[in-house]
Amino acid sequence: MLREFDRGLACLFALNLLMAFSVQLINPLFPLYLKGLGASDVEVGFAVSLSSVVAMALMLPSGIFMDWVGRRRMLLLSVLLGAAPPFLLAFVRSWWMALPLSMVFSASFSLFVPTRMVLIADSARPGSTATLFGLMNIAWPIGGIVAPILSGFIVERFGWSFCFLLAGGILAVSFIPALLIKAPKPRASGAVRRDSPLDRRYLPPLLLFLVFHLVMTTAIGCLNVILPIYLKDRFGLPYHLIGLFFTASGAMTLITQIPSGYLADRYGERRFISMVIASIPLLFALWPLLRQWWMLLLLYTFISGLWSMTWPATLSLLSKTFPEEMRGTAFGVRMTGVRMGFTIGPVIAGYLYGGWSSSAPFQAASLLTLLGIPLSFTLPRGKNNSHC
Repeated sequence: MLREFDRGLACLFALNLLMAFSVQLINPLFPLYLKGLGASDVEVGFAVSLSSVVAMALMLPSGIFMDWVGRRRMLLLSVLLGAAPPFLLAFVRSWWMALPLSMVFSASFSLFVPTRMVLIADSARPGSTATLFGLMNIAWPIGGIVAPILSGFIVERFGWSFCFLLAGGILAVSFIPALLIKAPKPRASGAVRRDSPLDRRYLPPLLLFLVFHLVMTTAIGCLNVILPIYLKDRFGLPYHLIGLFFTASGAMTLITQIPSGYLADRYGERRFISMVIASIPLLFALWPLLRQWWMLLLLYTFISGLWSMTWPATLSLLSKTFPEEMRGTAFGVRMTGVRMGFTIGPVIAGYLYGGWSSSAPFQAASLLTLLGIPLSFTLPRGKNNSHC
């Protein structure tokens, strides 16, 4: 059984790596792609947000649906849904035509991400949940280290079409590890009782996880969507140097995942989350004061690293708070909050950047992350967790 678990997790890691690489080939520089098709700053924010709306709307239904139809079917469906849009984007010639394809592309990850999280939680041993999440999470930054800067070089040398075709090809290949994954059998013995997500026991903690992630990812969404435009407008950086920001962020996330998971397991998830996000508001506030692009590179890398350190801890808390048969729903709610933030953030950033000042999105992100600090103390302690 352990050998099957190891093989299943290895296939899931490979699938995650391939999907992360394909996403990072497209998403970081996608605002510049839209601008190249004639979209304004506000229209870029609208387009990115609209794609996030679809992803947000599907997160909770996909989590609930997964609890009924099974993890493996949801993985296969997500790969099939994600592979087609990049091939079609290679032939798009207006930004509004790219919108439905971007929406479908985002929707595919609404199916994949909660399913991936539940598979990891199902495979974790008690007392090591955050550590396992940290280990499995490094697939995202490994894909993010090379892909953004490679995307910049490809776009500069060969154009966007080649970049989209490469991403689509990688997603097509990812169907192979998806087929090899076998979901672990539930540990619970006997008949499984299906509890409602509206149950009085579960609704308050579900809302707490949703609000916390909504606030924090709205701030991160403000930063990520406006970053390439800000760097292009203020410093005139070429695409490959803009991609370097996302590559550095991926490298920092790779470094932080395993240690942060171990520390969260050892010292308590809630305490650890509060500690690592405490300095993020100040770092956001410093952004408009820096005058050199390489200083912004260091600042962005540090902010990304601190935020990424909360991932294993929040995922572990969620796994401990809800029973196994409710995990799909719980992770769906968490990811709904995440996608809501990534939906609202770009709209706020586009409006503030185009209508107020170039520094306004970063000031808004600072205020939002400041609100996230007291919210982190309200998160549930989780079962079998004596810390904090």
